[in-house]
Amino acid sequence: MHKPKFAVIGAGNGGQSIAAHLTLLGFPVHLYDIEPDKVNALRRAGKIIVSGAVTGEAVIDLITNDIGEAIRGANVIMVVVPTVYQGSLAKAMAPCLADGQIIVLNPGATGGALEVRSVLLENNCQAKVLVAETDTLLYTCRSPKAGEAIIIQGIKHDVKVAALPPGDIATVVAALNTAFPLYKAVPNVLYTSLSNANSMMHPTPTLLNAGRIESKTSFDYYTDGLTPSIAKVVEAVDKERACICAVFGVKVDTIQEWYTRCYGVTGNNLYEKVQNVAAYKGVKGPTTLETWYLFEDVPTGLVPLAQLGQAMGVPTPTISAVVELSNRLLGRNYWEEGRPLKRLGLQGKTSEEIRQLVL
Repeated sequence: MHKPKFAVIGAGNGGQSIAAHLTLLGFPVHLYDIEPDKVNALRRAGKIIVSGAVTGEAVIDLITNDIGEAIRGANVIMVVVPTVYQGSLAKAMAPCLADGQIIVLNPGATGGALEVRSVLLENNCQAKVLVAETDTLLYTCRSPKAGEAIIIQGIKHDVKVAALPPGDIATVVAALNTAFPLYKAVPNVLYTSLSNANSMMHPTPTLLNAGRIESKTSFDYYTDGLTPSIAKVVEAVDKERACICAVFGVKVDTIQEWYTRCYGVTGNNLYEKVQNVAAYKGVKGPTTLETWYLFEDVPTGLVPLAQLGQAMGVPTPTISAVVELSNRLLGRNYWEEGRPLKRLGLQGKTSEEIRQLVL
């Protein structure tokens, strides 16, 4: 395949990492962010410096806060924004899209591609585009602030990607593999949406470290924050997810299997495997409960998962408890704010009807 042009939407840690890495690999890249201050900071810096698993100084072709300018002429649109904004972003992109463009949500969380497709249809998008989602972000990465050096602590060994419609996944993977061979196709978006590792690893440990977080105690999120007992609660959440997968006949990795696949680690249990992830060393925990580990991964991760369980008659007491505890601690109602089945086009459908919708 010819060398595609990429538009990277979102200039946070992940977006800057992808944009810089693609640029260093020789691909033309446009980088977009909605925040003018962030765009101006990146323009003033003139380059993105990356270190760690990827090293170099990347001069991006175009940095803009104009979404139309960003995606114009792009073959692949890599969306790297908090998943709670994927719907509003799709609405903004709808009038600007062109036939043949590929939208890839990095990651889609639970139901991202379904939501984006629904929003594009609702907003009368006339362009024939492919919508895809990954099961996880390519990198473990951190940045102090826009325009400062990005530290890419690790690149995952394997990232799954699915498309709507699924018959077009070969086109998506071919485009992505021109830059990143580690993207691998799975049959449909149920596999990526139900593989949402962030919703397993972020909300529960964050909530169970709430005292440490609010006291501003510095700690390594994964190696200190995931104690043996907290790891057991995460695995209870994971088992409920596995029961939902079984209803749809979808076999996805358990959270333990996911760590072995993505990071190549071994261990007798989740706690041991996480302790062996080299890329996690030095990754600090949040210093406030107003963190994307909760305001993103609860409403677009656990809420639709719990609703799917309820609709399919699968008990999800632990998942629901994590959502409820998030609501109490943050004074929110993520059941209402989250990604409901109606927004995904799944409300009132049987498991077979849902399977047919994504096939």
